[in-house]
Amino acid sequence: AVMKILLIKGSLRGENSHSLMVARKFVEGICEETDSEVKEIYLGNTRIEHCRGCFACWKVTPGRCAIKDDMAGIISDILDSDVIILCFPLYFFGVSSPMKTLMDRLLPLKMPYKGCLSTEENPVIMDFRHDLSKKRLVLISSCAHASTDVVYEPVTKQFDLAWGPGNYDTVFCPQGEILMLEQMKPILSVYLNKVKEAGIELAKEGRLSEATHKKVCAPLIPVRAVEKMMTGYWQDYPQEME
Repeated sequence: AVMKILLIKGSLRGENSHSLMVARKFVEGICEETDSEVKEIYLGNTRIEHCRGCFACWKVTPGRCAIKDDMAGIISDILDSDVIILCFPLYFFGVSSPMKTLMDRLLPLKMPYKGCLSTEENPVIMDFRHDLSKKRLVLISSCAHASTDVVYEPVTKQFDLAWGPGNYDTVFCPQGEILMLEQMKPILSVYLNKVKEAGIELAKEGRLSEATHKKVCAPLIPVRAVEKMMTGYWQDYPQEME
C-alpha cells in the first residue's frame, strides 16, 4: 500500500526555511523505505481565517466549520494521510502564527468538551471525532537556541493535551541560524543524515525510538561555542532601542 505523507509548512520564509530543509530530509528517509505519495501545503499560500470561537463545529454542523475557506480541504487531507508532518520555526517558545491559526481551526476534529479533567495518566480531555490511531503525527521544527530541552516544553505540552503523549514524534533542531553558516556545512550534513535515518525508522517501525529522538534533538556543537558564535552573529546589527 502507498504511504500518504502530508507536509504542512508553517514558516513564512517559504523555501528558505531551516525547518523545511530538515522536514524534507525526514520525508526523503520515509520515501526511501516505502512506496510513498507526498503532498505539501504551504500555509503562506492558503486562506485560513482565525477561529471565531462560535462552536458551530460542535453544536450546529458537528465536525464542520462554519467558515468557508481552505481549512475544510486541509482537514480532508489530514484524514486521508498516514503521516502528517507539521513543519514550523519556534517563535517565542511556540509554533509560528500561521501554524497556530491552523491548529485553532482543527477543533472540528474533536468531540465537544464535556467537563472532564486532564490527568497525568490521560491528559487528553476531548476525544477525536475520527479514528486517528493509525496515523502518525510528526512535529519538525528548527530554532536558534543552543539546546531544545526547555524551549520546546510549551509546544509539547500543547500537543500532549491535543493529540496525546506518545501519539506524535518530534524532530527539534537546535542552533538553526548558525547551521547555515559556511563553516557549519560538515556538521549540518551529519545532522541531516541522522534526520534521514529517523525518517527511515518511522517508515519501518511506525514511530521513533527514544534513542533516535535524542539524536535528532541534541545540540550539534557545544553550548558555549554557540554562545560565542551567536554573540558574533548579532554584532553586525544595531542594538539601540528607538
